[in-house]
Amino acid sequence: MKVAVVGGGLAGLAAALDLVDAGHAVTVHEARPTLGGAVQTLPEREGDPEPPPDNGQHIGLGCFTEYVRFLERVGEGGSFLRTRLGLPVIGEDGRVATIAPSFPALLRYGHLPLRDRLRIPLVTARCRNAQARPGETFGQLLRRLGASDAAVARFWDVFIRPALNLPADGVDADAGLFTVRTALLGPRPNSDVILPTRPLGWMHGDAAGRVLGDRVRLDQRVESLNELDADAIVVAVPPRESARLLGEPEPALEDSPIVSVHLWFDRQLLEQPLAGLLGSDAHWVFDRGALTGSRPDRGQYLTVVSSGVPELLEVRGRELVERIAAQLTERLGEAELLWSRVSREPYATVALRPGVRRPGVETARPNVARAGAWTDTGWPATMESAIRSGRRAVQHILSSTSARVTA
Repeated sequence: MKVAVVGGGLAGLAAALDLVDAGHAVTVHEARPTLGGAVQTLPEREGDPEPPPDNGQHIGLGCFTEYVRFLERVGEGGSFLRTRLGLPVIGEDGRVATIAPSFPALLRYGHLPLRDRLRIPLVTARCRNAQARPGETFGQLLRRLGASDAAVARFWDVFIRPALNLPADGVDADAGLFTVRTALLGPRPNSDVILPTRPLGWMHGDAAGRVLGDRVRLDQRVESLNELDADAIVVAVPPRESARLLGEPEPALEDSPIVSVHLWFDRQLLEQPLAGLLGSDAHWVFDRGALTGSRPDRGQYLTVVSSGVPELLEVRGRELVERIAAQLTERLGEAELLWSRVSREPYATVALRPGVRRPGVETARPNVARAGAWTDTGWPATMESAIRSGRRAVQHILSSTSARVTA
């Protein structure tokens, strides 16, 4: 069977690899000059440190089983660091406390009063059987389960914002419950942190391209599905483009952006490989030089990520660099900025607001399936969701021809 995959992001690549493994003829059509979709390394510019920055620091959790399987399938199973959950958080006064899944660690989390720390395990346990109310945010649900305002802002947001690309008070309660139940209340390895140790473009799009070979067509935007010579089609593109190709109304989905600022300072500021900052636009800071094994000869190479803050998209590049650099140096110590670069992803994920409805794999055409992290996979809009959506689209197509994807 000939299958066309429209879109070379993680969802499309996962679909293409499954189709190849099942013995089908596959062609991937990607409008960009590179594969990987939203998971990219920025084009190298003169003066960039090595390696050039990614379009944000993507991280995973141990429960991302299909994502890990994808990396292994494309030969990049050794390109990430897997560690037990331990998230250093730096307060406004410079003190560091670590979020870790143990009662003693929670008792030492000094960014909250002791009474709030004591309630975190109780609130977490109550999430196991809690039922979200219609229109409820995860922050509202947490307070209903016994969390204080301070605990929501200074503990739960630290974990939820990078996972769901929205603060707890903005995200759907069911999405928050799913994240807590899967990552924190599931088997212990589910809460592990997975950090890339190579450039994102190399270990995702480039690696998959090396496997798929001449099945890939880059710089090829599909104007109509009717132009494709295929028995079946997987449409694995963002929501608006998907609606255009499928002849559907645009789904009522809001975008949630990610803004990243890449900074090279003349001295070391961050002692940990990564850290969250309370009360700052710099939600998370990563030591990119250390994580990629490419420390600069002088100083420290950092990536700062701000999740789900549309206002930052409107701040001019130099102003944004100065703003983020000032917040870091005020918190971590004086340093001279040697180099900087900004990357913006205005459509990084869909915003999982209360009541949002995402379309599933089925379309009006039996030989056409929909895929993408933004579709209804049962998971938040993550790399894991993207991979699962691609595999599910293939299963949907092949089930109609009495075929099965090799597990």
